[in-house]
Amino acid sequence: MKLTDRGDVGTFSDVPSENVVSSEPVDRRARKREARRDHLLDLALDLVDAHGVDGLTMAALAEAGDYATASLYTYFASRSALLAALQERALVVLGRVADEGAARWDEALAADPGATPEVAALARLCAFSDLFLAAPVQHRREFRLQQQLLVTPGAEEAADASTVLPVAMLVLGVPQRLLAEAVAVGALRPGGPVEDPLGGPVDASFARTLAWVVALNGALLTDGLVTGMPTTGTALGTQLTDALLAGWGADPVALTAARTRSAGWKPVGPPPARTLR
Repeated sequence: MKLTDRGDVGTFSDVPSENVVSSEPVDRRARKREARRDHLLDLALDLVDAHGVDGLTMAALAEAGDYATASLYTYFASRSALLAALQERALVVLGRVADEGAARWDEALAADPGATPEVAALARLCAFSDLFLAAPVQHRREFRLQQQLLVTPGAEEAADASTVLPVAMLVLGVPQRLLAEAVAVGALRPGGPVEDPLGGPVDASFARTLAWVVALNGALLTDGLVTGMPTTGTALGTQLTDALLAGWGADPVALTAARTRSAGWKPVGPPPARTLR
């Protein structure tokens, strides 16, 4: 127990025995190790940003950090484990952004007595769409990593990918909750039964979440096409969101009112220089 826990007055029990090894050096080593691991993840994200997922190798990371390649394996068991750790950290950042956004939208709606429950639920969904579509600018490095991993099959081994799944599910939990709340207040129709590839039941709001997120990500990927597009990924994503919400039963008048409200909540400002865990 620390002295400050007892009003800065020590007792006999506060004095360490000669036979007790203090944990302080161990804790200090653990903190240093975690700091080095974080630094390596920063360097790894730099490499992905500059050279893509394929450019992130253990040798390249060792050179960037002035480490012996073999020493990196004390932090990451393999390149696949490194990518999984990098993806997990990026997902934590994106998940925190979604949570903070949802809290801001709730505050805005609490100060808007004119918003009906249906309009409020749709406004939150429109705001999430805007937040997702702004991510390539506001959180470019984290979002770009996710996109590259999606189009790089086999980058992570199954065991390593499974360690990322719980964090990914938490990130998807925000739009899934917003969709379920919209159904609960009658802003959207309940979804019909959905089955997974093995015939098991899938929560309708989760199935809609996957469809929605995949659609938004696909819209943003169109910005990378070589040939010119008559629209932008952001504009296309907004149209897809409105089309999906309408198809799921959103009233057109309520959706228009929701868009009017969420327009004032769009993320603004320059992207951060670097986001650390």
